[in-house]
Amino acid sequence: MKVRLSRNAADYVRHEAAYLRQHSRPAAEHFLDRVKSVRRDLASFGEAGFSDEGLPVPGLRRFVRDGYFYDYRIRRSEIEIVVISSSVNRPLAMPSDDGDFDFEA
Repeated sequence: MKVRLSRNAADYVRHEAAYLRQHSRPAAEHFLDRVKSVRRDLASFGEAGFSDEGLPVPGLRRFVRDGYFYDYRIRRSEIEIVVISSSVNRPLAMPSDDGDFDFEA
């Protein structure tokens, strides 16, 4: 199946690669290689990612590789990677709806 990047995801790839290139050309190349490998893997195994109600947009699946989230949707004739984001500096857990929840054991 064909895998394409949305405009938003393609913009993220360009900006992230440019940022990484400023600090380390090998890191930028590694990132771009990872994006290519994710596209190849999703083309072969479209349901490799997981579906979860906690994802930002209902109906998306999430594939995680090398510290990046790839949120995508499966369509009839293609897979569209809608959003790519870094998992770095994200909270490990969502805050509780319990008003008395204070993260203490």
